Amino acid sequence: MSEIDVMVASDEHLRYVDEILKTISDAAKVRGTGIAKRNPGYVKQKMREGKAVIALDGENFAGFSYIETWGGKHYVTTSGLIVKDEYRGCGLSRRIKHMTFTLARMRWPNAKIFSLTSGAAVMKLNTDHGYVPVTFAQLTDDETFWKGCEGCINHDILVRTNRRYCVCTGMLYDPERARSVRDADEEVAKDRASIEEKIRARFPDGFPED
Repeated sequence: MSEIDVMVASDEHLRYVDEILKTISDAAKVRGTGIAKRNPGYVKQKMREGKAVIALDGENFAGFSYIETWGGKHYVTTSGLIVKDEYRGCGLSRRIKHMTFTLARMRWPNAKIFSLTSGAAVMKLNTDHGYVPVTFAQLTDDETFWKGCEGCINHDILVRTNRRYCVCTGMLYDPERARSVRDADEEVAKDRASIEEKIRARFPDGFPED
């Protein structure tokens, strides 16, 4: 296995979209848990906007995640984290998380970053980055975000509970919470310089307005 490169995705990575979506879908089936479905157009849009991170082993797809803003950019999600089976166990998920998390903090420094997940490994990653478990009421009230859950097999639970809880756990990083900032800074400290250099290279003219 050659050195895996983790980078902010762009138009040149659109050819990987079908493989990305299949990998996400297959992983959800194996876990037996729900996941909100995303269509190819949505993922392509994230790549074009510089809101997606891809990991490549040469020309081979290895991993992916994307970010999105909600509620007037007061909230950001890092979502869809996936690593292909053959690349698991080598710390790639953490490297991808470092990139998406740092990208979110650089583009929207005052936003709260949250995650809905049913995966223990993602929960551990979130905790290491300063997230804490929260009720769904503490997450965004942006209806567009919650509409995205309609593609999940567990959506009926969310409806029956009036959006109070579901199979997923809500987790939140708050930039005004000193402990969260401290934990996040310690987590990404070793990789921060190289990650920020890659992000700035992807946006040589600064971050675009969304």
